[in-house]
Amino acid sequence: MSEVNIKVEIAGSIFPLKVNAEDEQNIKEAVDLINNKIVEFEKNYAIKDKKDVLGMVMLQLVSQLYKQANNAEKELSHLKLLFADVEEMLKEHQQNINTIEEE
Repeated sequence: MSEVNIKVEIAGSIFPLKVNAEDEQNIKEAVDLINNKIVEFEKNYAIKDKKDVLGMVMLQLVSQLYKQANNAEKELSHLKLLFADVEEMLKEHQQNINTIEEE
């Protein structure tokens, strides 16, 4: 894994980062998302303190992340149940085939 040095700007502050090359695009997209949310909050809620805006952005993004993670976990649990059902049906089918072959 090769690392690259990049500089990102969030809320007017520059942050130098050393990241894996394959993560660079994801980080830049995350920075764009954060900065767009900052602009949205400043425009819609007239919040002037950058710390308050960053806190609100963080709260919104993390709550969205938790919601997506919970939904993914529920879907995964549902898929596990479906696969268990399919596996059980395949076992029963194999037992039926074995029974027919024995006759």
